[in-house]
Amino acid sequence: MGKFDPVQWETVEEATGPPADEVTTHVERLQDEVYDADPYEAVKTIHDALYAEDVDRTVPSLGEPFVTAYLLEKEGIITPGDDEADGEYRSLVDRRPDRDRLEELFWERERTLWWIGLLTGVHPSLVTYWCYEYDVPLMERNFSEESLERIRAVRE
Repeated sequence: MGKFDPVQWETVEEATGPPADEVTTHVERLQDEVYDADPYEAVKTIHDALYAEDVDRTVPSLGEPFVTAYLLEKEGIITPGDDEADGEYRSLVDRRPDRDRLEELFWERERTLWWIGLLTGVHPSLVTYWCYEYDVPLMERNFSEESLERIRAVRE
């Protein structure tokens, strides 16, 4: 195995679970509480709940609000403003590249998650989540040594 070898999401789920599982769980559980709230308040409510409950993190603390806001927006819980004068929050759903573009950037051009995040204006954790949604496998280089050990165990 090499650092550029693909790791299928089915293997990742079996080895370490789906990405951002703690965020997804909290969004599902608290969505009624934050429905139609100001985007800042909705994301902050879930962010604070994650910290108050001291859950195991799979998303870095800086990435978690991006994934949270994206999931809330995707579910129609929060909405971006129509223009800058209408609100601060700009759509994360609209920033997501289509599957072909994501695959091109990541696999054909070998751009990193952080670079794709820079191009789209999001945290690399959200780019990882987009890869998961589109079933675009990550490269081995995207996993910690601990995660790779679990992945190798599943593969054997």
